[in-house]
Amino acid sequence: MLGVVVARCWSESVVELVTGRLALLSDPTRVQLLALLEEGESTVQALADRLPSTPQNISRHLCILYRAGIVARRREGASVYYSVADYSACRLLDQALASISGQIDELSDLVKLTA
Repeated sequence: MLGVVVARCWSESVVELVTGRLALLSDPTRVQLLALLEEGESTVQALADRLPSTPQNISRHLCILYRAGIVARRREGASVYYSVADYSACRLLDQALASISGQIDELSDLVKLTA
């Protein structure tokens, strides 16, 4: 059967899980947090120092990522350290970046032309 594309049928529950994961990763703060945590584990304060956000907001987003199983946390004395637990989420973000890299290059070329 050349030229025939077989459609993949996903159950409604699978579609909900996939779209839920994509929605979870669509928040700019969470994307930045995962990018920073790919460099290594960190505390809320250290992450807040590197992002334009408050420690309270960083903590809220880390809690969401933790409940989803994307980040892990460990306590050391009074400090809590966060790290990436599910690197497939980071790979998904990398794939999204790769898929738009051509657009980024085109926009960069346009900016250079107008400058």
